[in-house]
Amino acid sequence: MRCFRPLLLSGLVCLPPALAAAETCRPDVLGTARVLEVPFSQGPVGKASYGRTLPLERGEVVLTFDDGPLPRRTTAVLDALKAECVKATFFVVGSMVAQFPEILRRTAAEGHTIASHTWSHRYLDRVRSHDVQRDQISGGLQAVRTVLTDGEPALSPFFRFPGLGHTATLDRYAAAQRLVPFSVDVDGDDWRKITPAEVLGRVLRRLDAAGRGIILLHDIQPRTVAILPELLRQLKARNYRVVHVVPAQADTQAALAAMASPQAKPIRLALDRLGARMETIRLAARTPDGTPDPVASAGAAARVVAFEDGPLLLRASLFEEAAPDEPGGARPAATSEAPIHPGPEPRRDQTGFGQEIRVALVEDAALARGEAGRGLGKEPGKQAGKDAGMGGPAPKGGWSGFVVIGAAPATGGFRPVAEAGAPRAR
Repeated sequence: MRCFRPLLLSGLVCLPPALAAAETCRPDVLGTARVLEVPFSQGPVGKASYGRTLPLERGEVVLTFDDGPLPRRTTAVLDALKAECVKATFFVVGSMVAQFPEILRRTAAEGHTIASHTWSHRYLDRVRSHDVQRDQISGGLQAVRTVLTDGEPALSPFFRFPGLGHTATLDRYAAAQRLVPFSVDVDGDDWRKITPAEVLGRVLRRLDAAGRGIILLHDIQPRTVAILPELLRQLKARNYRVVHVVPAQADTQAALAAMASPQAKPIRLALDRLGARMETIRLAARTPDGTPDPVASAGAAARVVAFEDGPLLLRASLFEEAAPDEPGGARPAATSEAPIHPGPEPRRDQTGFGQEIRVALVEDAALARGEAGRGLGKEPGKQAGKDAGMGGPAPKGGWSGFVVIGAAPATGGFRPVAEAGAPRAR
């Protein structure tokens, strides 16, 4: 076990080998310069929302990724980080975790910090119901807790409001739940309809202007996958140093103890299915004497490729957004307590209410024909099938993660259910 003494914070940070892997890195890679423990007492951070950031020295950056996990995209991001021996923080969406828990487990196993980003990426500052706000926050954290164990060092109380939309009331609630809200200092704009080169240019220009800070990217975005290796090379060439933020373990346990139980039936059903899925994997991974078997665990995770009752419904616009010049293409973070305007909500960054898709985990002829699903995971007021956009063409050029309706192409990396030995999704 290796110990670090973070600057500007008292005490040592002692990490298990998975988090201290920087000592085995090649000298020619970017690497992780130091580990910074961020206690609950630090409070909200990120100049975009709170006017203050982490205690970073000039030239130090914290890499954060939102909205995953997602096959191919998140794994490509993990590969790029591993190649440069860099540790980052992933703010994951609970409904995505429920679909792709094996990617979250890989992220944690490789020493990255796991933080939460609500259950389904709702803009909480635009939500009237306190119950919905509670379920979104607790559901996201509960999904992570279901996949990882309570003692997992990667699990953290770090939290990011979708769209950076927060209010004083929401900040007080997050504090009561023992969460540490993270905003940003440098936004990569990778969710906008711009080229990868433009994303890279914006990150570097804004970082050079700020001199340090928390960088926001999205591991589900193809632009991020495209530019990340070069971005990491540029950070090294410009003498930036990566800081890995980690929680105090007592703070993580306090947040888990304070966590409210989600009450919305779709979220509870999805979490129950996720729990059953993870228990199946854990039981299958044990040796005859009852001890864990990592090799068997990996094999069991690979075999469990679909939920018993079919995949969840996800919001299509988690994956692609309006251009800056389109209506709703750019929205500053809200800080007002003013009532929400009535009527239909406009299309906004990263949410797009009313647009839902069914992610095809496995080949399913019924989905390809556009038949309505069972609706598990839909929000109240939504009708499965009619409102969820069931039907339409399968994605072109391989699985893309945008509108995935119909049979998943073989290039997506998913095996048919029959081959995987699991029951067929209904």
